[in-house]
Amino acid sequence: MKKTLIMLFAVSLGFGASVNAQEAKTDKIKFGIKAGANLTTLGKIGSGANEYKYDYQPGFTAGIFTEIPLGGQFKFVPEVNYSQKGAKVEGTVSGVTGKLETKIDYLDVPIAFSYEAAPRFNVFAGPQVSFLLSQKTEFYSNGEKLNETTDTKDFAKTIAGGVVGLGYDFTQNLNVTGRYMRDFQKGTTNDDENFGKAKNSGFALTLGYKF
Repeated sequence: MKKTLIMLFAVSLGFGASVNAQEAKTDKIKFGIKAGANLTTLGKIGSGANEYKYDYQPGFTAGIFTEIPLGGQFKFVPEVNYSQKGAKVEGTVSGVTGKLETKIDYLDVPIAFSYEAAPRFNVFAGPQVSFLLSQKTEFYSNGEKLNETTDTKDFAKTIAGGVVGLGYDFTQNLNVTGRYMRDFQKGTTNDDENFGKAKNSGFALTLGYKF
């Protein structure tokens, strides 16, 4: 009986040490890299008496992030991401089908807070600031390319927005996140009322690795 108690005590000490080590490990600040895909749009655009809705445009995203424990189930998760956004719109007027396709590159800096709602499962939300890097807009008429421009004069250089999303940790290092992002400001500095509703919004799905 005495030997059994000693063995149980030793096992409990070992289990406690393992749990404490695990907790200490998860309480450390972690850095990570991520990559994935965006699916974004610019909302609506007007042209005379007509209003057209932008279709979604796929793009690439990649970046770095940090997880900083705040106590309990909360973490501070700032990121810096390269993000390809944009949209395309098509309409027919007087038998002529016109198409406009815009691709815009941003440096997104979301500053989110996450909460572990269940083991390995977390929700997050926070503000985001986007910095314009470049853009390319192409114009088509009846399927024929007419022109393209890379001028950023009429594009907002800095835009405030926000993100909300879900994340799942497959392991301590590998995770996947899905998010919805939306700008609070329009993506153009053009005062033309036809572009008054043009704001970046969309979804992103990324795979990340934490060190």
